Amino acid sequence: MYVVSGRLKGKNIKIPPNVRPTNFRIKKIMLDVLRPVIKDTMVLDLFAGSGNLGIESLSTGARFCYFVDIKKRYSQIIERNLSTLGIRNLAQVLTKDAFKSIKDFYHKGIKFDIVFADPPYYKDYALKTLKYIDDYDIVKNSGFLVLQVFLKDKFITKLKNFEFLLHKRAGQDLILFFKHL
Repeated sequence: MYVVSGRLKGKNIKIPPNVRPTNFRIKKIMLDVLRPVIKDTMVLDLFAGSGNLGIESLSTGARFCYFVDIKKRYSQIIERNLSTLGIRNLAQVLTKDAFKSIKDFYHKGIKFDIVFADPPYYKDYALKTLKYIDDYDIVKNSGFLVLQVFLKDKFITKLKNFEFLLHKRAGQDLILFFKHL
């Protein structure tokens, strides 16, 4: 896997075993939609795995990124990727449950311009992630929530704090874009 755009374009990203990384096509779709707004943003990469989405954000001009993954092994690989790419100072890696981290960010008053969430498939995590982020308001006004889901996963598009903007299909995946009201 490699970085597809920005100042780190072409640099390799190590992928942990048993991780389904966001592929080139999906990353390109996400970046095409967000490119006009990504500069100087505060980003959250939930269910981060390799840190692929957060690293792409930093490469294309994000100011800072929090990476959250529950598996210590994955967090260590994210740390290594950040160090290898020379962007360790632009990030914080948390080994923590995504839903607990959402609550913690909320209680600390930390808000994001962009939240990427790529939850595990087949566990109803997509729906739970949407509800948590809607209930625990961690996205700044006019900020974005981008959720990658499997076509057969349950999700909703009617949220109290977000407007559903669009969805893009890439194979068996859907990328859902929401904007905070």
